[in-house]
Amino acid sequence: MDELTGTKERIFDAFIEMTSSMGYENVTVREIAKKIGINAASIYYHYESKEQVLAHVYEYYSEYYFENRKPVEAMKEMIETADAEEFIFAMARNFVSDDQKKTYRMVLITKIIYMRLFQDAMANRMFNENNQNEIRYITDIVQHGIQVGRIQPDFEVEIFASVLLNSMIAMGLVAFADPNYTAGLLDHEARVRSMLARLFTSALA
Repeated sequence: MDELTGTKERIFDAFIEMTSSMGYENVTVREIAKKIGINAASIYYHYESKEQVLAHVYEYYSEYYFENRKPVEAMKEMIETADAEEFIFAMARNFVSDDQKKTYRMVLITKIIYMRLFQDAMANRMFNENNQNEIRYITDIVQHGIQVGRIQPDFEVEIFASVLLNSMIAMGLVAFADPNYTAGLLDHEARVRSMLARLFTSALA
């Protein structure tokens, strides 16, 4: 992926800020240039079109989407001893990391993905592929919990994985509908995690 530095970085960040609040169709190259104080022609030195900026945004999203997710082996180790609340909190991750700039970008880009989900084939494909990856991740970890006797053997792994994933998606939809959203800080996120933890507690052996 192309390195984000200098003017290209400013274009990229202005684009995701504007697109996440105004919608892709309502953002123009001229308005991006105005926001960062450069000539519109300067943008074309870095990007051939607005479509190419969006493609770069999607590339960035794919590159860093799973960056902060705990490795599956670490989560398998966790499920052997963790209580339900600790486990659910670790699974219902967000994009918060030590890199605040990257965190901010990923929140905005995820909002763009949600906004374009039903009109952009690329956004839809990435959304579905990431969800399938998440399902496999959750399933592998919970099945390990069953194998080591931490979770009851009749636990419906596939249903749990689907409920957990869909809960995270629902949290995202609600969060990104709020223009003041800050990752992990909305009250409803804690309530949903608490509800999932209570459900999961009943499955622990």
